[in-house]
This record gives sequence, C-alpha cells and structure tokens, in this order.
Amino acid sequence: MPGFSSLTHNWRIWLLALTLLFAIFGLAFIGLSFGIDFKGGTSFQIHLAEPVTDAEQQDQIRSIIEQRLNFTGLRDVTVSFVGNDFVLADIAETDPEQVEQLESLLLRQGKFEALLDGNLLFSGEEFQVLKDPNRGYGLRSLPGGGTQWVLPFLLKTEAAQRFTEMTFHQCDISSVSPDGRRQYDCKNTFFFIDRPQESVLVLPRSVFVLDSEILEFGNTLADIPANLAIEDLLSNIGVPFVILEDRADQNNSTDQNNDAVWVQLDALVEENPTALIPEDLSDGFKLQLLNKGFELKPIIAPEGIPFAWQASGARSVISLTEGVTNLDPYIAEIENAKVYSELVIQGSGGTPEDAQARLAALTILLQSGSLPIAVENISKETISALLGQEFLKDAAFMGLFALIAVLIIIFIRYRKLFLALPIAVTIISEVVLILGFAAFVRWNLDLASVAGVLAAIGTGVDQQIIITDELLKGAAHEFHSLVARAKRAFFIVMASASTTMATMFPVILFGFGLGKLVGFATVTIVGVLIGTLITRPAFSEFAKVILSREKKEK
Repeated sequence: MPGFSSLTHNWRIWLLALTLLFAIFGLAFIGLSFGIDFKGGTSFQIHLAEPVTDAEQQDQIRSIIEQRLNFTGLRDVTVSFVGNDFVLADIAETDPEQVEQLESLLLRQGKFEALLDGNLLFSGEEFQVLKDPNRGYGLRSLPGGGTQWVLPFLLKTEAAQRFTEMTFHQCDISSVSPDGRRQYDCKNTFFFIDRPQESVLVLPRSVFVLDSEILEFGNTLADIPANLAIEDLLSNIGVPFVILEDRADQNNSTDQNNDAVWVQLDALVEENPTALIPEDLSDGFKLQLLNKGFELKPIIAPEGIPFAWQASGARSVISLTEGVTNLDPYIAEIENAKVYSELVIQGSGGTPEDAQARLAALTILLQSGSLPIAVENISKETISALLGQEFLKDAAFMGLFALIAVLIIIFIRYRKLFLALPIAVTIISEVVLILGFAAFVRWNLDLASVAGVLAAIGTGVDQQIIITDELLKGAAHEFHSLVARAKRAFFIVMASASTTMATMFPVILFGFGLGKLVGFATVTIVGVLIGTLITRPAFSEFAKVILSREKKEK
C-alpha cells in the first residue's frame, strides 16, 4: 500500500511541480499585464454606418482604427468587432484632452480628396506623406505671429500626371509690370476630408451671407484664406446646394423664391436623401424637409467657421502657382509639361501647440488611410487608474472569498480536514498556473478574464468532488479498487471537461470580434485544460494515498 514517499516518484506530481515552478518564474520575472478594467483607460464603442460582413474589410477597419489610436506604437490598444456594425476599441488613455482628440480622429472616415473646379485631382490613396524635416515637414514661426505647419507629400506616378494635366495653365494674367514680368491670378485647389456624398447642402439666406463675409475676411486659425468666394467653395464641394430665403427684407419675393427651391428639392431627394442643415434651422423648414423625405443632418459650425466650410469637410485651400501650372518657366505644349509630384498641405495655428495638434491629426488621418465604411456615432467609457486599482482589489477579494467559501462547503460535506486541504492546494495551484500562463503570453487581464478564472476554478472544484466521491466509495476495499475508481472518476471528469470546452470553443471560433466574451471563453478553456491535464491527475494521486493511509489506520 503506497505512502507519501511514493509521490516523489510519480510523474504526475513532478509535472505539477515543474509547471508551478515555470508559472512562479513567469509571475516573478515577467509579471502580469492588466487591461483597462484594472489599470485605467478608455473604451470606445464605434457604430459603423452599415454592417461589415467581409472578413478582409473587417481586418482593414481594425487596422486603421488601431493606427489612429496607436500612432506612436507605444499605447496599449485592442480593437475588435462586436457583431457586424460595432467596433470596440480599448486604449490605456484617460487624459480628457487626449481622449477627445482620439475620438475626433475616430469619428472621421478619413477620406481625403483634392479638387479643382469640382474635379478630383487626387485622393488620399494616391500619395505618401513625407515626414522629413529636410523636405519641409514640421512647424515654423510666421513673421506676424502664430505658427505655420507644413505637411509635404509625394504623389504616385499616375496621380502626378493627372495633377499636371488638370492644372496646366490654370492661371490668368492679372497684370504686367513695367519690366515685362507677368503677375498671375491662379485658381484654388480645395482639400477635403470626408466630403459629403449623396447629400444636399441647405443654406438659409442669412447663413449664406454670413459665410460669404467670413470667407471674404478669412480665418488663419482655421486655414481659411482671405478673399475666398463662397461660390468657389460651393462649386468644389461636389454636392448640390439650395438657398432658402429666411430674411424679412426679401419682402414678397421670399415665398416665391422658396417655392422654386422646394420644387428643386423634390427633384434632388431621390439621389441625395440627406439634407445638411445648420443646427439652428427653423422648425418650419425642418418639417418641410422631413415631409419631402430628407434625412436631416444638423451641422454645428464653431464661431468664426462658415457653415458651408464645416459641412463640406473642407480642410485647406491652396492656390496654384505659375510654376506648378507650367507658366513660369513657360511651357507651351502640355506634352512637354514638367510633372510635379512633390506638393505640400499647409496651415497655421495660434500657438505652436495648436499647430502641432493640427499637423499631427492630419498626418495620422492620411497615413492610416480612409475607413471603407463611415462612422455613424461613438460612445465612450473612461475608467480612471485609481478606479481600476479598486477593481483589481475587489477582484482579488472576490477570489479569496470564493476560495474560503468553497473550502467551508467541502469541509461541511466530508467532515474531514485532510480532504479539504488537498483541494485547497489544487485550487491555488490552478490559479497560479493560469496566471503564469497569462504572464508568459502577455495576456491583458480584465474583468472578463477574472470571471473566466473563477469559472475554471468552479469547474475544477466540481471535478475534484467527483474524484473524491468515487475514491471514497472504494476506500473500504483494496488499493487496486482505488485505482479502478480513480479511472472511472477521470472518465467522468474528462466528459465534463469536454462538455465545457465544447461549449466555449464556438465562442472563440465563430465569435471573432466579440471582445471580452471571447476572452472569458479562452481563459475558461485554458483553466479546464490545466486542471484536466495537470492538477486533477496530481490531486487524484494525493487523494489515493490519503485514503489508503486512512484505511490502514482503521
């Protein structure tokens, strides 16, 4: 009849001891990684404008969102799909200003377009940002105060050729100096991010007049040049616009003019179902637009920013030069035109910090690329680091309480302390092994992971009770009877473990993108495997020796 000395030669005991040593090594020298539930951070719930069922497109969206949130590569970011139209993005960032900037980046689809006379010059997929200070990238002080930011980029061959052809000689002679030098008035190129599609721009007359005045004076802090005609902006947006008379000084012509506009809108609604309107548009106009079948999208324009500028997604206006248009030096034939591929986007900020923020935001959008699907809306939840630490303490307390509760129940059931202690040791061993595994694979532990650990422990206790009950039935017989009953108990344990894993595997295999639910299932499976392959066999060896010694003493 075996004694405790026989355990030193048992391979199951050695397997448990060695894995425990590895786990303790991992916990001591690698340490645990914690998710935002415990160390603080922000969780963004991103609702896409339409469902995404294609796996490749989902991967593209995940990659773009991760690049925008983790542009430096130093942040802790996880991005996953929840269903087909929600994306969950977790980031270890709690600073309100940083979180607001990240949210604004996520809200943008990020589709960059450069237009001339309403025609596309190039898009964001057709150039490469040049983050090289030697080529002009960065900030420089302006003579009159403020800071200018400059973002150079390199057009691809096809886009550069198109740009050259479309801008060829797009300047008019404005004057000639006494020495014969010509002065040119060149056309503007408009840069847009997320230019509206399938929409109609609705401008009350008062808004149209105010926008015209702001564009005339310009706004250097918003990169709006002076002397910009509103008609020039509206013609480049690429969507139809209407002007509703809302001013009393229009007298009797107001209703007549608006009647013509409503007729025009009737013809537009089918192909342009979204009406971009000022936030303070009158309720009467809103009701009429709704009755015609439009979906209303109110646009909030900050003070000093034209409504049309804000609604169109205009980002910058750069005037062409006589050099770029092949007028200086003069090239007569377009076939001989010089192809310009290196261009710049530039703007300004009131302070170096503002300019740097604008430059960084545009760089991130252009380098990460545009989302194939627009973002409908975003909600967010921020957990402070202090609150996360409280969560961690609570989770540890819950685990300790669960362990004590289980031991009390087991002692009440068996009335034998020598059976409760091996079960306690086994439970603690499983926790150490699971956490050691998490340390080695750099798993970010969150509340769902802790729940998975508790679920695995609960399953383990259940299986240890099965083993103990089977062995107790054979304790009155010879040792070989204990072995037979241990094998029978393990058949039941394996069946139970297989059922648990069969329940959890579909969550992992077919629930890709379900975020924390997948994490819960994964931890549960890891815990069940550790228990079934390592701790449960070792426990059965301890239990057999204890029960055989008890029989001998009797």
